Amino acid sequence: MTTEAPPSPNDGWVARLQDLHSKAVAAYIEANPASQQRHEEALEHMPGGNTRSVLHQDPFPLAFQSGQGCFVTSLDGDEYLDFVSEYSAALFGHSNPIIQKAMHDALDNGINLGGPGRDEVELARLIKARFPKMQKLRFCNSGTEANTMALALATNVTKRRKILAFENGYHGGWLTFGTKPLSSTIPHDFVLGRFNDIEYTERLLGDDLAAILVEPMQGAAGARLAHKPFLQFLRDSATKHGALLIFDEVVTSRLHMNGLQGQYKIFPDITTLGKYLGGGASFGAFGGREDIMSILDPRNDNAMPHSGTYNNNVLTMAAGVAAAKLMTQEKIEKANVLGSKLRFGINAYMQGREHEVIYAIGHGSMTGIHFEGPQSALLKDALWFFMIGKGIYIGKRGFAAVNFVHEQEHIDRFQEAFKEFINTIFDTKAKPRSIWKLFD
Repeated sequence: MTTEAPPSPNDGWVARLQDLHSKAVAAYIEANPASQQRHEEALEHMPGGNTRSVLHQDPFPLAFQSGQGCFVTSLDGDEYLDFVSEYSAALFGHSNPIIQKAMHDALDNGINLGGPGRDEVELARLIKARFPKMQKLRFCNSGTEANTMALALATNVTKRRKILAFENGYHGGWLTFGTKPLSSTIPHDFVLGRFNDIEYTERLLGDDLAAILVEPMQGAAGARLAHKPFLQFLRDSATKHGALLIFDEVVTSRLHMNGLQGQYKIFPDITTLGKYLGGGASFGAFGGREDIMSILDPRNDNAMPHSGTYNNNVLTMAAGVAAAKLMTQEKIEKANVLGSKLRFGINAYMQGREHEVIYAIGHGSMTGIHFEGPQSALLKDALWFFMIGKGIYIGKRGFAAVNFVHEQEHIDRFQEAFKEFINTIFDTKAKPRSIWKLFD
């Protein structure tokens, strides 16, 4: 006589997950015909119908026509609570009236003037006030360009070629790393350390190193915060070996008025910036010690060239000045607290359940939602479609960024939708901890 095997405890929740996913995808397709049509037209002109890979989405991406505050409106006219925040760049929310006025005024006076403008000196002054170790700086068009120029500076100053970067680091479209440089990565002589792993990274150090390039928090890897001892180790190692330490604060500078370098009191030789500092316009900047930056001074013999038609475009300079004047530590702290509540709510609601397969990490206003187990890809996909169905827009990879316009009510709305998602999938009598217990 044979005994029938008991059902797997996973079968029930996985079946519910699959059912939720299929229904959410079907509802998404039905609700967004304009986005679907736009995608089909885009396929005729761009590979994958796309010109920015992070926005790729099967069966088609959600396309937008406008944004106001912390909401965006799709081509189909539906409004979404926006936690993508243009992947951290929309720190001031959408259509900020002060930034808009600055850009309109710049447009009224002409935007391709072919010489130095009024606002670039003011913007440089305002940025230096936030990052005192940037004794001199230059502008460019993106964080990618800023990191590229920082590496060029390092190799020219040190007369060395080797660059220490880190697994899963992201420093722009052609400075992207998994466990090895990607096919699109600029062909520097890269060696890859392990983030937050001092012992492993120490083996890669030597006097042939030109630079150490690191994010104080890895954004694309899911908001993985660097440990302070790890950053101090990198600072000490760069000094010991005569290499330049580069902090990519394109994203992390939004977390403190002086960046994470100011919060940790660990300072690099070169800092790179981008995203929100342009007030919504394309922006990048890099700067550091005066002796390093002087290599770019065209008054010097054998100066390293740095040109770019739009490096000082008046639209970005005007928007950047307006944005810089809106920055305060109080606004940053408010967004950081809301981001912490967002993460705590996710983790508190998952704790104690039979399947703790979703968790959130990050720092301040930046959150990475992570998925574990054999159903991780399906969970990630299902959560995105489910949240869209609830009128909430998050990054497909589990990315969420709080901006200055978000309020407690928006965090509450996110949490209620997340709870409904979890309750739909998991049949458990676990009693999650009070979401706001630590914040009363």
